[in-house]
Amino acid sequence: MTSRRNIAIALALLLPAVALVPLGMVAFDWAQLSLVTADSAVGTVDSPSFDWIVWADEDELITAAYVFPRGPAAEAGLRTGDIFYMLNMQQYFSTEVLKTAVEGVGPGESVVYNVFRDREAVRARVRLTAYPTFLYPISPALWNFSLWGFMLAAFIHVLGLIVVIPLAIRSRYARSSLVLIFVSALWIIGNTVRLFALTLLGPPLPGTTYATVFQAMTLIGLVGWIGFPFLLVRTVASGTDIANSAAMGAIRPLLMAPAIILAALAIVTGALGHVGPLTLDRLVSPILFYACCYLALAACLALLCYTSESRNEAPTGSRSRVGNGIMLVLAALAAMSVLGVVPVLDAVTEATAGWFVIGAQLLSTVPVILVSLTTLRYGRIDRVFARSLTYLTVLGLIFFAFVGGMGLLDPMVTERGWPRNIVAGVVVVVMLLVFERVARQTRSYFTQFFATDRERAARLLDRFQESTGEYIDVDSLLAQSIDVVGQALNARSAVIFVRPGDVDDRWLTASYHPEPPYLTERIADRLWGEIREHPVPWAANAELGMRSLSRENSEFLTDLGAVVIVPIRGKDRPMGLLALGRKAERRAVYNLEDIDRLRSFAGHLAIAIERLTLVERQQQLIRETSDAQLRALRAQINPHFLFNALNTIVASIDERPDLAEKTVENLASIFRYILQTEDRPFVPLREELSLVRHYLEIEKARFGDKLHVDIQTDEGILDIQIPAFVVQTLVENAVKHGLERTRDGGQVSIECRTNPEGLRIEVRDTGVGIPILFDADHDSTSEAYSFFGIGLNNITARLGYLYDRSDLMSITSAPGEGTTVTVLVPNGTSPDRHTDSSDGRFESHTRQ
Repeated sequence: MTSRRNIAIALALLLPAVALVPLGMVAFDWAQLSLVTADSAVGTVDSPSFDWIVWADEDELITAAYVFPRGPAAEAGLRTGDIFYMLNMQQYFSTEVLKTAVEGVGPGESVVYNVFRDREAVRARVRLTAYPTFLYPISPALWNFSLWGFMLAAFIHVLGLIVVIPLAIRSRYARSSLVLIFVSALWIIGNTVRLFALTLLGPPLPGTTYATVFQAMTLIGLVGWIGFPFLLVRTVASGTDIANSAAMGAIRPLLMAPAIILAALAIVTGALGHVGPLTLDRLVSPILFYACCYLALAACLALLCYTSESRNEAPTGSRSRVGNGIMLVLAALAAMSVLGVVPVLDAVTEATAGWFVIGAQLLSTVPVILVSLTTLRYGRIDRVFARSLTYLTVLGLIFFAFVGGMGLLDPMVTERGWPRNIVAGVVVVVMLLVFERVARQTRSYFTQFFATDRERAARLLDRFQESTGEYIDVDSLLAQSIDVVGQALNARSAVIFVRPGDVDDRWLTASYHPEPPYLTERIADRLWGEIREHPVPWAANAELGMRSLSRENSEFLTDLGAVVIVPIRGKDRPMGLLALGRKAERRAVYNLEDIDRLRSFAGHLAIAIERLTLVERQQQLIRETSDAQLRALRAQINPHFLFNALNTIVASIDERPDLAEKTVENLASIFRYILQTEDRPFVPLREELSLVRHYLEIEKARFGDKLHVDIQTDEGILDIQIPAFVVQTLVENAVKHGLERTRDGGQVSIECRTNPEGLRIEVRDTGVGIPILFDADHDSTSEAYSFFGIGLNNITARLGYLYDRSDLMSITSAPGEGTTVTVLVPNGTSPDRHTDSSDGRFESHTRQ
C-alpha cells in the first residue's frame, strides 16, 4: 500500500507541470521568434473573424456546404449550396486560402461575396463577427447535437445541485461535491445559454451589449471548465491516503497552479482579444490537454490508493476499478491526441475535430457525476427526479399549448382587432388553471413510475404505524417494530432499546438478524448519556452531517458496525434508541429520506409505547389491588365505587390518557390511605379531607362538569383527630344516592366548623333527597333508620362506641333541596383510649 501511495504522490507532483506543456510550447516558440526578429510584437494576432459559412472544395469549385440559419451570411441572403466566385472582388481557388482571407479581415468589418446560385449571380454584403469560442457551427448535425447534449447536461447539473444542497447544509464533505457540480455547471450552463442565444438571436455584432454579455458568458464558462478538473482531483485525493500524508501541503498549490494560470490567461485574453499569439480559440488545445491530464490523474489516484477506512460503504469495487481504468485510457489518448503524439486531430477534418471537442466537453461531466454520486445517493434523489420531470413535462406542455393556441387564435385576433398581449395573457391564465390539475396527476404518475425500494419501505413502515394500536404489550410491539424496520430498509442487522419508565429502569430490547460484535445493554448505557442530552440522529456517513455523538463514541460505534442511530423521543424525554447496521446490499446506503422516515417511525413508536406503558401501569395497579390488598378491599372499599373508577380509567385510555393516568393516581392514593390507616381508628381532619378530595376527583372524572364541590373549614382545625373514613363515607353516600340519580348532577358541600361542644361536620348534597324524611315531624336523630346501609350503620355504631352517645349524627332532607348529614365530634375525647385495631376496620363506607 505504501508503494502505491508513493506512486500516486509522484504523479500528483508531476502531472501539474505536464499539463502546462502545450502552453509552454506556445510561449517558447513565441520567445524564440521574438529574439530572432528583435520585435516583441511578432506573432501577435487579433481574434479571427467568421462569416458563419462552411466552405468546401467540390469538383474544383468552392461551395457553401453549410450556412448557419441565423448567421450574418444567411441574413444577407446566402444559402447552402451557393458556389463561391469572388470575395471583395478577388477570386480564391482553395477553401483554406479563402478561410484565411476571411479571418484576416477582422470582426465587425463587412465583406462582399459574389456567388452563383442556379446559374444566377448573387451579390451579398456580410458583416463578420468573432468565432464563438468552443462552439462549432459547422454542420446541422453537430449544432443540434451540441444544443441538446448541453441542455441535457445542464439538466443533470441542476438536478445534482438540487439533490446535494440539503446535504451540503449539514455536511462539509458534501460541500466539496456541491462546489464541484457548481463549477462544472458554470461551463455547461454557460455553453447552453450561448447555444440558445445563437440559435434564437444569431451571432452578436461587435460593440453591442449582446456581444458583451455573450463574451462574459464565454469567460464564465471557461473558468468553470478550467476549474472542475482541479476540483475533481482534489475531491478524489481527499478520500485517499494522500490526504493524510505530509506531502499534501506541497501537492495542493502545485495542483492549483495550472488552473490559476489558464483561468488568468482566459480572462485577460477575453478582455484584450489576445495575449501575444494566444487568443481564446488558441487556448482550446492547452485547456483540453490540461483537462485530460487531470482526469487521468483523478483516475490514477482512485485506482492506486483509494481507501475505505473513512467510509462505511466502500466506494470502489470491480465495477469502479473498470470505470476508472476506462476513464484513464480515454483521458490519456485524448491528451496525446491534443499534443500530437497520437495524430488523431491532425488527420481529421474540422467537422470531425468539432465532434471530438464537443464530445470531450460533454464527457468531461461524467467523472463529475460519478464522483458526486457517492454524495448524491445520500440525498432525496427519487423525490427530486419525480418533481423535476413533472415540472419539465408540464412546462413543455404549456409551451406547446401556448404556441399552438396562439397560432389558432392569430387569424381571429387579426380579423377582430383584439389586443394581442391581452389575448396572450388570457390564454396563459387559462392554461395555468387547466394544467394545475395536470401537474398533480403527472407528478403522481412519475412518483409511481420511479417508485423504488425506498418508496416501498415507506409504505411498509406506514402500514405498520397504522397498526400499532393493535398491540397489547411493549415487548411484542418492539419485536415486530425492529423486524419491520430491518425488512423495510434492507438492513443487515438492527436493534432497539427502550426504557419506558424511569431513568434507572431496565432496558427492553429486540433485535433483527443480530451480528457480532453485538450492541448490548451495556453499550446502550454508555451511549445513553449523550443521546439523552442531545436526542438527534447520528450517522456514521460523514456526508449526512449527523455526528451528534462524541468522536470517541462515534469511532466505537463505527468499529461495531453501527451506521445509523435514531433516538426514540417520548412526550417529555427520550425513552430509547434505534440502531441499524449496514444495508444488506453492498453499495446501498442510508440517505436523508431514510433518516426522515426513521425519525417519523420513532415518533409513532414512542406514542404507542407510552400508551402501552400507561395501560401496563394501570393493569399492574389493578393486579396489586386485587392481590396484595384483597383483604383491605373486601373490608373497606365499596365494589360499586371501584367498578365505576375502573370503568372511567378504561374509557379514558385512548381518548384522554392524561385523565386516565390522573384517575389511577387518585385511586392509588386512596389505597395508600387505606393501608396507612388500617390500624388507626382516628386520623387528623387534614388527612380525611385529602382522602375526600382524591375520591371526588375520581367522581369528577366520571361526572365531568356536572359535579361541583365546595369544602369550607375554620382556621386551625385541620389537626383535630376524627374517626377515620367518617367524612368520606358521608360524601360517597351523597354522590351515589343523592346526585347519581339526577340527570343534571349537582353539588356536594362539606363544612367543618368548631363550636363549644366540638367539631361540627356537615355534608350537604343537592340530589333527589330521602322521601321518608320529607315529613317535617319525622325524628332525624342518629337512630338506625330502615334506609341505612352498611356504611351509615357503621358510622352510627362507631360514634356510639367511641363517644358513648347516640345523638352525634342527624339527617335532614327536603324535596328539591337534597339531603344534609351532620356529625358532631365531641371535645375532650382522646383517640389513645381506643387502640383496638378492629374498631378501625369496617365493611363499607356506603349505604347499600
